[in-house]
Amino acid sequence: MVEKGKKRPVVTSDMLEFVEEAILGVTDLTRSKKLSEILDSFSGKVSSHVYVVQNKNKPSKAVIADLEYFKSLLKYKEAVEESIDEYMYQIALERKDDVVDIPLAQVLEGEKFDLNEILDLAEKIEVED
Repeated sequence: MVEKGKKRPVVTSDMLEFVEEAILGVTDLTRSKKLSEILDSFSGKVSSHVYVVQNKNKPSKAVIADLEYFKSLLKYKEAVEESIDEYMYQIALERKDDVVDIPLAQVLEGEKFDLNEILDLAEKIEVED
């Protein structure tokens, strides 16, 4: 059922083809040669094709994908994370001499932090010279 105010996704023939060919039940894999066929389809080339495997008896789903394709996706993810880290580091460098005139209590107001717990932990931290 679609939540109030949200539109249903448009179903295309490509989407239906994917559901028909690439969404498999665990039983489909264990009681047939489908897993071997999938692995054979990845043989000798990098493929962006993925298969979704689901267990109808449990709320579990997984993806079977070509290992080289998956590695390339991980490299993209790592590059994005590294870029974010570098950007945040640059912002911190730019702001390191800025005057901080906002009380910590005001910064944490409305958050799920316990100011007393933070202050207790801060006292326990050893500062390097």
